[in-house]
Amino acid sequence: MKKAERLVPPGFDVKLELKYCVAALVAASAVLLLGYLILYSDGRNGMYEWVRGVQREREGAVFPDCKSMLMPGLVAFIIASAAFLALVWRYVSYHFKGGSRCIYTMRRLHSRGELYVRCGALPVLGLLACQIIWRLLSLGCGLAYMHFTPERWLAPGAWDAIVRFVMYWGG
Repeated sequence: MKKAERLVPPGFDVKLELKYCVAALVAASAVLLLGYLILYSDGRNGMYEWVRGVQREREGAVFPDCKSMLMPGLVAFIIASAAFLALVWRYVSYHFKGGSRCIYTMRRLHSRGELYVRCGALPVLGLLACQIIWRLLSLGCGLAYMHFTPERWLAPGAWDAIVRFVMYWGG
């Protein structure tokens, strides 16, 4: 745990900070997955109607695209990313307030980059994790969308639209 202590400024509990970061990532992932499942289920139920006790497919009904089903997760990961950016502010401002002003100690260290490492390492790793997890989970949901949705309900080029949306290629 010695090396992990360099991820946070002196005076912060590295285990607690890591727990908060993991909790933010888990919460955002849960919102993405639950939101996707709920919206997919609603979309699938909207494609059918009950007529005289028999379920049949609605004429002219349009199945929602995967992009709309991924939006709650995208918003959750944007909020998690904003929390990691706020963490930078919290760490930097910590050095300039309080009694002993640990910024003076940080400036006397031989490694001039120590302040930047301690204030930026965990937030940058968190932002990177947000991007990777969001993209992987979204592609997984997109694969499920393509696999479980009947082909007649899919829009032309549905997989390409999913990949463009997830990779920010103009989707």
